[in-house]
Amino acid sequence: MPRITYADRFDALLAKDYLSERDRTFAESLYGSYKHRRTLTAGRKRCLLELEARYDSPPECDEEMIARIKDLRTRMSGNDAKWGLGFTESLLKQLASGAALSERQEEVLIKIESQWTGAELNKRLEWEKDFTPVMRQKFDVMVEYYRKNGYFQQIVARSVRNPEAVPSKGDYERVTANKYAAKVLDGYFAAPKYPAGSMVALRAMASWDLRRKLPSGLAIVIAENAQVPVAAARGNKVYKLLPVGGTQTVFAEERDLKTHRIPKKKAGKKATMKA
Repeated sequence: MPRITYADRFDALLAKDYLSERDRTFAESLYGSYKHRRTLTAGRKRCLLELEARYDSPPECDEEMIARIKDLRTRMSGNDAKWGLGFTESLLKQLASGAALSERQEEVLIKIESQWTGAELNKRLEWEKDFTPVMRQKFDVMVEYYRKNGYFQQIVARSVRNPEAVPSKGDYERVTANKYAAKVLDGYFAAPKYPAGSMVALRAMASWDLRRKLPSGLAIVIAENAQVPVAAARGNKVYKLLPVGGTQTVFAEERDLKTHRIPKKKAGKKATMKA
């Protein structure tokens, strides 16, 4: 019969799925020390013996609670389920070790269950069915806006990974139903003041950088809504311009532009009187 080594004992201990997270981490650290030194100190040997004795047989678990959580997890899916899935997974590990849930953990579990009832699942299906192209456009505009300014980055990352997926109602409302989104969407969807092909001039308030790019101060509008607005402010619609006398296009906000009006020619000198 082959000799049972410390490595065998550690492997057997760590294979037990009812170890608590704390004891598993501790056992892994002891095993790492053994692999490095190829021996255990007297103190570490005692710790290993205590762990083996503690987990000699599976503990009594709340099987009813385990079944309840597993049933809940079968109904959870999508981006808005990630946190709940992680939380319930930790509960299952805790229960498997023989520990009971705390009062606070049970309160959170009940709240998660309320979000994944049959009625709530039907609402989610209705939401996806009623998600219109206009809603998609609004969501995409705000994702692009927040991608640049750093807010709601988890929602942005999920959209970038799967741009065709319907966002949850919560995600949609977070990025489209706030005071900043209202200004961005108003600017993006408003009728353009300067249609493509029109001649525009810079306002006096235009930045130095924009004046540098348009030395003549005049440009032709190439495209309206050329980019998603970068500011939640009035006049934030972005235009693509071709400077008069230039070849490189420039982006400018509506608030920096005005219609270029060609000065009227002065009346010619009065005709000389007839002889």
